[in-house]
Amino acid sequence: MDKIRREKKNGRLLWLTAIFMILLTASGIRVRAQEETGQTVFLQMPGFVLEQWSPTRQMTVTRNAPVYERPDPQSAVLGSVAQGQYLDAWGQTDTGWYFVAYNGVVGYIRYEAACFLTAPQQESFAFLETEAAGAPNQSTAGAGVVLIGDSRMVTLQAAVERRFGFCPVTVVAQNGGRHEWLHDTGIPQADKVIGKGTRVLINMGVNDLSYVEQYAQDVNAWAAAWIARGATVYYASVNPVWSNVYEITQERVDLFNAALRAKLIPQIVWLDSSSYLKQHGFVSMDGLHYQDETNLLLYQYYMAGMGLA
Repeated sequence: MDKIRREKKNGRLLWLTAIFMILLTASGIRVRAQEETGQTVFLQMPGFVLEQWSPTRQMTVTRNAPVYERPDPQSAVLGSVAQGQYLDAWGQTDTGWYFVAYNGVVGYIRYEAACFLTAPQQESFAFLETEAAGAPNQSTAGAGVVLIGDSRMVTLQAAVERRFGFCPVTVVAQNGGRHEWLHDTGIPQADKVIGKGTRVLINMGVNDLSYVEQYAQDVNAWAAAWIARGATVYYASVNPVWSNVYEITQERVDLFNAALRAKLIPQIVWLDSSSYLKQHGFVSMDGLHYQDETNLLLYQYYMAGMGLA
């Protein structure tokens, strides 16, 4: 029985990651460039084929319906959509499901629950999005570089601003930021400015080193969506610690880095900033946060790792 439970658990985790993987070089995957609408990627999944689109296609909900974790009515229900609502569709399966995103939830709904917008409806939808944002619609354009992190990223931004007088990249960060903040606030904020050509770098985990699975699930899911838009996604390892009052040890940091790196999809570029700082040395204020000279060294490493220096 324990073996069966483990197999079911491992199978569920595989599903959560696999539905978002865009393995363009894997066998059985066919990529078809479309003249106007971008790309369509066909993914052979266990039991069905997922046709994934880039860019997304707008839909309207034709009836109230649950959003499922997988294209299976026996899978977990992640949320629901209501008749008349708009949503973005990332693809469809050959078994009667749309792959959709709405209010930060990514999952599957049945074909009969939604339909594609007509051209006039698409124009109206774009106008509504623009009005809600209070700015011109920039669904395909994005910021050049977006850094997502916790208090360490906050101090890095401050060091860059002191050095150059401004920070030339977009920073989405929160003091004490944990996975919950990343899921509820950090990713939705960053998502608004991520588009074609954006380089996204995430550096989080030091505040909740036991949340490897949660970080992997969210980062894999959203990275696949951002990559489909034309962005490049990087994850920078949790950086070294020294003796600190937070009782965060280097051993736990190393274990987190190794476990997370193994769970991220191949399209996410791993930057081993931890090894870099161990090799070059670092100066810490409190065993966790760095002084300006180390933050500037780290910033330079990030930019070089993203091909910008």
